[in-house]
Amino acid sequence: MKNSQILGNKLSVVIPVYNEEENIGNTVNSIASELSKNGTDWEMILVDDASNDNTPEILQRLKDKFSEVRVFRNERNRKLGYTLRRGFREAKGDVIFYTDCDLPCLPEKISYALRIIEVYNADVVSAYRFDRSSEGFLRFVYSKTYNLIIRILFGLEVRDVNFACKFIKRKVLDTIKLISDGSFIDAEILIKAKRNGFTILQFGTDYFPRLRGKSTLANFSIIFKIFKEMFKCRVKLWRGK
Repeated sequence: MKNSQILGNKLSVVIPVYNEEENIGNTVNSIASELSKNGTDWEMILVDDASNDNTPEILQRLKDKFSEVRVFRNERNRKLGYTLRRGFREAKGDVIFYTDCDLPCLPEKISYALRIIEVYNADVVSAYRFDRSSEGFLRFVYSKTYNLIIRILFGLEVRDVNFACKFIKRKVLDTIKLISDGSFIDAEILIKAKRNGFTILQFGTDYFPRLRGKSTLANFSIIFKIFKEMFKCRVKLWRGK
């Protein structure tokens, strides 16, 4: 059965992009091939966060190649949260798939996740990594600690909060108000979806770590911003907002 028949609606793929000249072409081509093969009605929203390498030129070529691809660019570097929120606003699909430029999970998992949405009527489907030890011990500890803190502060029983493989129904994004500009947005989506009574289901997947380009998530300023936005969100919830 084709995915378009399963959902009866369009899938929007949203990818935030920053200095990804080595990755974005392969990622877009891989996802487009998978979705076209399955007959999915899809679009792809690529939001360039003011890249200063060859990424803008590559994005333009991808836009020319695929009629389903739309490209947007921030006037200055605004970080992950702002960039994602812009992508969500531009998306026209009834289900939004959010992932990273380095394609951390297999494109074949898209059909699997859409099937979960259909069979279980899930509002959010969030993937978790079976094994992420290939990133190194320090990153593994960071991730475990962060997920534990989120569970303690917000009661969110999600195994891999920051993994960029999430499927979100449009009605969820229309209901919750996202405010994070930084990388806390991954957690904010799940926390506010749960608080508003939406169903969150999870599935495990093999993880393919970045081979090209450089991740910025270990940057101290980004980590600081995550915790700043985390506690801001916790305070708002304490106040009943």
